[in-house]
Amino acid sequence: MKYLIPLTFMFALAGCEQAADTGTTDKGSANVVGMVQSQGSSEAPASQTAGIKTQVFQFGIYKANKKGQITTSKATNTGKVVRSPELEHVSMTDRIPLAKDTYFGYQFRLWNLPPEAMIKPVMKLRKVLIHPEMTLPDGSKSTGWDRSYKGRVETQQVLGFDGYAFNEDYELVEGDWIFQIWYQDQKLIERKFVSVQPKPEKAAGSAEKE
Repeated sequence: MKYLIPLTFMFALAGCEQAADTGTTDKGSANVVGMVQSQGSSEAPASQTAGIKTQVFQFGIYKANKKGQITTSKATNTGKVVRSPELEHVSMTDRIPLAKDTYFGYQFRLWNLPPEAMIKPVMKLRKVLIHPEMTLPDGSKSTGWDRSYKGRVETQQVLGFDGYAFNEDYELVEGDWIFQIWYQDQKLIERKFVSVQPKPEKAAGSAEKE
C-alpha cells in the first residue's frame, strides 16, 4: 500500500529552482527549505565511515506539488533561490530524463555520530556535486561545486535531502551526476544518477504494431 510520510527537515536541491539548506557554495546551488512527501521507501544497506553510520533510504525522481517562492541569490550559479517547496517522491530510479522541471535526489540518514556532533544542534558537513560540464549564461563552465552544509541533529541523528532540478535549458546535459556527503576528511555518502535523453512519446492516434 502506498502511503505519504511528511518529512519536515532542511534539504537541498541544486540548480535554478531547487532546494538546499544553509551553507555557502562554490558556484552555488539554489537554496530551499521545505517539505518532502514520500510514497513509501526502499532501504539501502547501511555503511560506516569513521564510526558514523549512513543510510540512503529513498532516491529517484520527485515532483513539485508546490514549487515555492523564487528569490535572487548571489551564492548560486543560477542567481536564484527557492524557498518552501513541497516535493513528493514518485519513482525509485537512477536514470533521470533530461526534461525541464524534473526534480531528482535522495534522502539520507546519519547516526552513531561523534561526541562533538552530539552536543550541538547542527553538524558541520559538506555537500559535493560533480555533474557533466554545462555552460552558464555568463559563458563560464561549471562541473559542480563543494559547499558547507549544516545538518540538523535531532534524536541523535541527522536526516537530510540532496538533489537537483532541471529548470533551465543549459542544465540539460547528459552524463553522471555524483552527490557526496563529507564529514571533515571522510566521505560518508556517494550517490550517482545518470541523465539521459527522454524516450520519444508516441503520437496520439498512431496505429499499434501488430
